[in-house]
Amino acid sequence: APLVIGVVSSPKENPKIPQWEMFLSGGMAAMNLMLSANALGYGTNMISNWYSDVPEGRAILGLAPHERVVGFVHIGSYQGPAPERPRPDPAKLYADYAGPWVG
Repeated sequence: APLVIGVVSSPKENPKIPQWEMFLSGGMAAMNLMLSANALGYGTNMISNWYSDVPEGRAILGLAPHERVVGFVHIGSYQGPAPERPRPDPAKLYADYAGPWVG
């Protein structure tokens, strides 16, 4: 892709907002970036790589020890249909809810 944007979570101490929620906010920002680019007619994809979640990789990217890569948003144009890839069976991804388990 001609444009790749690294989305990074840089949490700050806050008594009311847990750090996992701050990380999820980065994911939501990345998704909104992708939706916006798609609305403008571009194709997008978000990936992470091995170096996004290991200390050595984060150091290569210049991140502080507390910072985490949310993902790398790739934005560009593609002529033709998007190539298909293997996908899981949807029936194996969910279960019917039967109420609270009582043991």
